[in-house]
Amino acid sequence: MTDRREHRRAGKAGSSGYDPVARALHWLAALAILALIALGLVMVRLPATDETEVARVFRAYSIHKTLGLGVLALAALRIGWRFRHPGPGPLHPDRRAETALARLVHNTLLGAMLVLPVSGVLRHSAAPGFAPILWPLGQSLPFLPADERLALIFASVHQVSGWLLFAALGLHLLGVVKHRFIDRDATLARMLSGTGPPVPPAGRAMASVLVAAALWAAAVLAGYLLAPEPAPDPFDLIAPADGAAPPPTD
Repeated sequence: MTDRREHRRAGKAGSSGYDPVARALHWLAALAILALIALGLVMVRLPATDETEVARVFRAYSIHKTLGLGVLALAALRIGWRFRHPGPGPLHPDRRAETALARLVHNTLLGAMLVLPVSGVLRHSAAPGFAPILWPLGQSLPFLPADERLALIFASVHQVSGWLLFAALGLHLLGVVKHRFIDRDATLARMLSGTGPPVPPAGRAMASVLVAAALWAAAVLAGYLLAPEPAPDPFDLIAPADGAAPPPTD
């Protein structure tokens, strides 16, 4: 009897709107991502001319890093919940190109919740000592040495990943506007209140997952290729060559 009730509840959630857990995870992730974007844009422009301003910069970066780890945890929860509860299928399955693009954008945004926090943590571990993460589990990874070259690579991957996030987020918001004001369908209502017309449950759409993974692999590769070289040590530039006579002294 219990299994039947659970099956009916799952079928109802999958055939009309998203269930309460999926909706809560979606809106928590949306708020966290928007907060991270806003904080990220502000913190890189903060002045650091005295101790008070430097402390403010450290605090902003620490909050950004810590919130990023929260987004990573939300991504893991969303993936796990989505695997068990796929949610409703598309409202307009006949619009194949639009449906495929919507799935790709969704999976790309989910990938952003993985790649951006991970690249940020790796960058933090490769360059420890600046703006600690606000948690009790340490500030470095045992398998990753502190290395300026690695830190620059992970920082570059983080930046390029941000560009892909902006593109996917822009497409997602355009889709919301289209469904709300042009199509006037129940797309937004399914995520706000869990209501909508009955539709078959969503499929796995592995092709979309693979394309999104390929986009993120390309973003990581681009970040690696665009990473700057470490600045040379100024003392190496002025050190005499081996065997050269030292400069004369008076």
